[in-house]
Amino acid sequence: MINFGQAVWPLLLLWASAATLTWITYQKSTPRLKGVFAWLLPALRFAALFLLLSLLFEPILRRSVSPATRPVLAVLVDESQSMTLHDTLTELPALNEDVRLYGFGSSLRPLDQLPAARDTAPRTDISQALRAAQGSDELIRGILLISDGRYNTGLNPVFAAEESGIPIHTVAIGDSLRQKDVRIVQTLTSDVAYVGQKVPVEVMIFAEGIESASATIQLFSGDSLLSSLPITLAPGESSFTLTHVPQREGLQPFAVRISVLEGEASSENNRFSFTTRVLQRSQQILMVASAPHPDVAAVRSILSRGEGRRVRTFIQKSPDSFYEGPVSVPADSCDLIILVGYPQLSIGAVSVLTDRIERGIPVLFLVSRNVSPDLFYRSFADYLPVLPRPSPMPLDGATFVPTARGLRHPILDLDQDDWGVLPPLMFGTGRWVSAPDAEVLGQARVRGVALNEPLLVVRNLEGRRSAMLLGSGTWRWLNLSDDPQINPPVWPRLLENLVQWLTAPEDNQRVRVTPASSTFDGSESILFTGQVYDESLRPVSDADVTLDLIAEDGRSFPYIMQSGPEGHYRLRLESLPEGLYEYRAQAVRLGEILGSDRGSFTVAPLGLEYRDLSADTGLLRQIALRSGGHYFTPETLGTLPAVLAQDSTFMPQISTETVERELWQWPAIAILILILLSIEWVLRKRSGLV
Repeated sequence: MINFGQAVWPLLLLWASAATLTWITYQKSTPRLKGVFAWLLPALRFAALFLLLSLLFEPILRRSVSPATRPVLAVLVDESQSMTLHDTLTELPALNEDVRLYGFGSSLRPLDQLPAARDTAPRTDISQALRAAQGSDELIRGILLISDGRYNTGLNPVFAAEESGIPIHTVAIGDSLRQKDVRIVQTLTSDVAYVGQKVPVEVMIFAEGIESASATIQLFSGDSLLSSLPITLAPGESSFTLTHVPQREGLQPFAVRISVLEGEASSENNRFSFTTRVLQRSQQILMVASAPHPDVAAVRSILSRGEGRRVRTFIQKSPDSFYEGPVSVPADSCDLIILVGYPQLSIGAVSVLTDRIERGIPVLFLVSRNVSPDLFYRSFADYLPVLPRPSPMPLDGATFVPTARGLRHPILDLDQDDWGVLPPLMFGTGRWVSAPDAEVLGQARVRGVALNEPLLVVRNLEGRRSAMLLGSGTWRWLNLSDDPQINPPVWPRLLENLVQWLTAPEDNQRVRVTPASSTFDGSESILFTGQVYDESLRPVSDADVTLDLIAEDGRSFPYIMQSGPEGHYRLRLESLPEGLYEYRAQAVRLGEILGSDRGSFTVAPLGLEYRDLSADTGLLRQIALRSGGHYFTPETLGTLPAVLAQDSTFMPQISTETVERELWQWPAIAILILILLSIEWVLRKRSGLV
């Protein structure tokens, strides 16, 4: 139907005028036309004028069309590694509908044919695959999901099925019954160990599909067997402990393996990798005492129990000598100095101690009855967490009362509720006042009266840590009942916490880059986070941070970390092959190197796909039910064409729409007008008209 953009009656008058003018013109032509030319030439001219006048009124051609669009069935094939354990489909039943094939693991990709599915994806995200397929084309009216139903990434696919709005038909691949399988679930061991020290490794194992079986657990470092343990497996979860003794320092990769049982569904989950950071040297502690005392023996006994720790003790015999010989402090073999009382050291010995403390070696002061506050002040005024008062008062028995700050401090993390049950310490009331930048963790209570005076004080001044216990007689805290339920070992734990806090390293690196874990599963992406600071330790957000990964074979892979707010940087890599990797990071800003960092991590071989080998038919049934689809097995999939034929949402869609075309902008009409006028001109010439 043709409509005009203006009123039609003027056009009718113009058409009539054009017809009249054309007739008059050819009636008066010389010579007079005869035969076919008598009506052909007027007709050509009128047709050209008719079209030209019509275009002036902007004609529009409108017509209604009703196209039928065929629905599309999206077929999603699970390409995860767990599918290698099952017999998969090689062909689909004959379908009249348009079919589009996709493979998916953690993302969706098109397939040319069904056998092109690779079964190599390390992760399964069914929810993302369903949403991506539906969003790829509005013509998709149904989805056929071919999977074992095991997902380990993304949201529960049942939620995606409820929101789909189209039927999702599922095909269960694999056996839903529990198969015979033994897998290592987890290993528990220390993150840090020392060379030459025994390290236990607890191995958690889950067995199913067996009644009882004999197996062997082995611990490897590379290809070297470190430990082996024969075990008897029972259904369910059980744990076993192996031990090893590290022989070299660094981040060491280890692997636990369990022998494969006959008929086991998969051996991929029979091993588990982990890493341990091995330190070369043990802890060196120097203790200098003013006189023999039970406190000295108790402290030395407690500290000597720690593996990899060496305690060197010097007890003063006279003002000029010690029982163990002259005091010596090796420059690079001392991690902590403990002063019990205050020995009357020579100027040279005091200078050696203060020099080590100035270099950052922490110091623990344990006050005894014969301490001289004046000597303390003269020698260690810059390092003392408390300062002596000029007028000391007599000693008295004091019980330990933690402060509010002390109860939140890791040093007093002891699970001790009633400190008042402990024997009192000998405390010089009124003798000490805490330094302005020190923290008071414990105060003294004498005969039930809280004195609000410091008893345990710690200090951290520009990286130099010190602590001071102002009461003596801690040996009494050991001479209690041996029953830990009645009298827990408070003093050993408190002393260990003090040593750990004092010797904890200060981290003032301007560039810090660390992986999210020291060990990554073989199917995991590798996440690095970093922070960059300037010389004033203010965050830098516009630095160029490069990260080089070095594999065991020496190959290097450079990356650039992405900057974020407040000096934070991130880098996420896809899964890497199994092995030990070193990384080196460097931050550069305006051509200036701000700093660097380095470290290492390992990638374990075990993937998430092998942690559960049975098909989750219950999940696949729920996906089909919640979306209005049907659940199939490979044997019943032949009924799919009949199911689709009865699905009202899968019928061809017929829609009526109006199509408009503006004829006055159509170049073909202008060309037709020119052709008509040209033909008329040629025929006029041949007819001899003037």
